[in-house]
Amino acid sequence: MRLRARARCALRMMIEVARSSKSANVSLAEVAGRTKISRRYLDQVAMSLRNAALIRGQSGKGGGYQLTKPAANVSVGQIVEAAMGPVNVVECVGRPGTCTKSDRCECRWLYALINRRITDVLEEISLEELANKRETRGLLDDCEPFGHACPEPQ
Repeated sequence: MRLRARARCALRMMIEVARSSKSANVSLAEVAGRTKISRRYLDQVAMSLRNAALIRGQSGKGGGYQLTKPAANVSVGQIVEAAMGPVNVVECVGRPGTCTKSDRCECRWLYALINRRITDVLEEISLEELANKRETRGLLDDCEPFGHACPEPQ
């Protein structure tokens, strides 16, 4: 599965909103400045996040965006799905009718398993964990704060 740019931008935007909205609304101009994502693109991403009821906006002076619920109650999976739709590594997993071979495909169970595992990982990590996570030196160090061990390198 490829995590599209839109999902990556949504994650970065939500991290900034989570970090800033504890004290005040955060404007898209502020998010754009911190993340180096264009304001125009952030407008589109914000619309998806609003439609998914993950953020709300306020107009006028002091306006901007804030989370609709605590960051601990927002999963990375919710953000990714708001930005790009449900995780679906192969079309026939989510919609068997799109493939004439789905009922007899030897690999469909594998695709479904991969899909489930990706979804599980995205759902088990909260925005709060992501926003409070400090950068570390390596990939193996990154997994431990989320309650699971990474596989040992081969």
